[in-house]
Amino acid sequence: MTFSRSLKRSDLALPSAWLCVLVVGLFVQMSGLLFNSDGSRYATQAYLVLFVPALILLAWRRLDLHIWSQAPGLILVCLLAWVVLTGAFNTGSTHGLAYWLKIDALILLYVFTVASLTRHERAFNFLLVAVVLVAAIFAWWTLVYQFGVLDKPLKYRAVRLSELGWGGLADLDNPIVAGMYYGVFAVLLTYLFVGQKLRIWQMGVLVLAMLGLLAYVLFTFSRGAWLSTAAGGVLVLLLFPNIKSRTLIGIGCLLVVVSAPLFWPEFQHEQRIGVNGRHPIWANWAEQFAGFWLLGAGAGADLFFQLPNSTTRYLHAHSLYLQLWYEYGIVGIGLFVLLLLSLLHKGWVCRAQPLARVGLALLVFAMVAMVSDVYAIFHRLSPYWVLVWFPVGILLGVRPPATAKAAASQQ
Repeated sequence: MTFSRSLKRSDLALPSAWLCVLVVGLFVQMSGLLFNSDGSRYATQAYLVLFVPALILLAWRRLDLHIWSQAPGLILVCLLAWVVLTGAFNTGSTHGLAYWLKIDALILLYVFTVASLTRHERAFNFLLVAVVLVAAIFAWWTLVYQFGVLDKPLKYRAVRLSELGWGGLADLDNPIVAGMYYGVFAVLLTYLFVGQKLRIWQMGVLVLAMLGLLAYVLFTFSRGAWLSTAAGGVLVLLLFPNIKSRTLIGIGCLLVVVSAPLFWPEFQHEQRIGVNGRHPIWANWAEQFAGFWLLGAGAGADLFFQLPNSTTRYLHAHSLYLQLWYEYGIVGIGLFVLLLLSLLHKGWVCRAQPLARVGLALLVFAMVAMVSDVYAIFHRLSPYWVLVWFPVGILLGVRPPATAKAAASQQ
């Protein structure tokens, strides 16, 4: 009886005050990277406005067991438990038990927060509008400042955007990371455009915002970001079949046909670059396979590699799938793949819900990005949390049709 009452309580809608707290906390976490020039200040803000309230809410809702009792939730808990075990007992791990317990706890709280807010679609959409518009403002600001104020050349690969360049704001350190980070907001904006009823002026604002985000992603010259953004955006258009999505698909196809001959030399250059040195890095991973395939080299362990006749040293596999296998062995990568597959299945089952379709598109975005980029997800706050753990939270939060109807009838 006590357990059933707990489940009924967890199904109740959150009070408006709690929704405001969750929206503010996630806004700070997702957009704070743009406002802060100091990583420690950003982390402190996230702890105070996101993780502390999330911990209180989790306790109040008695751990919200039905989030973790579903298949993806159980797999996620098992994966995080394996991370802790590897960190505690594998001698190659870079930190001790306390560190990995902290990382796991933060990930659980973050996923729980996203999942809780997902069940309140109106509040969640408000959050998406806020973070997308802020990202678009910073994207346009960066474009104007870099190419207008600093007068940097608009030539192919002459500049790879990764920072605003003023006051330490919107400094994401690496153009690949920056491209994927802004690409997430481009996918979310696509959903807002095709999945919401909009007035003409609202459509105009979103089109202007999209142009800024896509231009920023383009000028990072990160092919991983390009492909990920394209995959996530196209999937959104396919999952929301309407006149707006069909129009965008038509415009996109036309742009590809027109741009192919105009930018053919650039396309050939990208083809010659290939995977940009990743082949020898992946070959180095394969050469060491026998030593780590079963139990892994240790949580957070670096995969060292240095190109011949070069002083450049690489510390990871340049593929999250390979890196996770290297650190956590066959159990770790197996649980991670199972988590992705279970989330894809749940998203497809719940695809009647708009936010489930958004979660699917973002997860596909992340899965494409993780093939050749994303070096770690079990670590401190970073843009990769928005890339990976945000869609995980969305898909854990959406409810299968029968469960959603039962919960609605109780409210």
